[in-house]
Amino acid sequence: MADAESGPAGLSLSAARFTRATDRLVECARFYREIVGLTQLFVFEDHAGYSGFVLGLPDASAQLELVRLDGAPPPAPADPEHAVVLSVRSGFEELRTRLADHGVAEVVPDNPYWVAARAFAVLDPEGWMLIVVPPQAGPGPVRIEEFVGDRAQIAWSFRMAEDSEQMLAGYIGRGRVWVARDDSGAVVGHVQAAPEADESTWEIVNTAVAQPLRGTGVGRRLIEQVVAAATDAGVRRLEVATATADVGNLRFYQRCGFRMTRVVPEVFTAAAGYPEHEMIDGIRLLDQVWFTRLL
Repeated sequence: MADAESGPAGLSLSAARFTRATDRLVECARFYREIVGLTQLFVFEDHAGYSGFVLGLPDASAQLELVRLDGAPPPAPADPEHAVVLSVRSGFEELRTRLADHGVAEVVPDNPYWVAARAFAVLDPEGWMLIVVPPQAGPGPVRIEEFVGDRAQIAWSFRMAEDSEQMLAGYIGRGRVWVARDDSGAVVGHVQAAPEADESTWEIVNTAVAQPLRGTGVGRRLIEQVVAAATDAGVRRLEVATATADVGNLRFYQRCGFRMTRVVPEVFTAAAGYPEHEMIDGIRLLDQVWFTRLL
């Protein structure tokens, strides 16, 4: 991924703002300012018909703009995946108590990742979800084990590496799956490997690690688990494919001992269920590159 301070082509950012229309402007502003504790950066009123509040972090690097246009129709209801996510350094339990004291009930996010991260969630006055993530200590012990349950239970982990529901449905049942579990038993990553027709080659079909544990060696441990299982099975070669646009994956697989073997053009297309014109690291998601590791 691009460095946060010096992005593609030397892009340097000072702030990021998310703007959201609301019919309950004052109530939502009070919720985020007085109960949640965001800093009110500025207020504007009747600016070409628009009024609003801009709240955010004290350094204004991340901002939430709540805005209302006079005479505009009501905004669409919030989708369950629409959320404001706050990662706190301190005061996690204090914020939880303050919300409860104001009669704000907790809800359970659909995405089990947030439950695994020990976050809690509430709804703001307009029904948008606020997810509060506790301070993340250094990664605790992670164990790798084969997964023999219903893979639908961990499909969310597969989706971290797969943008096409059509493609995922076609392969999620293949081969064997190993998962990484943290010290609470929560799944924080996985790898799926399946034999090719002649059984002498296995393909790593899908692998992903939860964001907080990326860069901690969990991904490499998952790959090495596949290497060990494949070696025990007499497999002579591993293959894995990724997008040519995903620079991070290109680097990762080569560090894991894989070598590039071929490029397949125009794989990640709308016909295959992928979003049109999706970009990764400033490069269009389109072509596929294959890697091989001899065992």
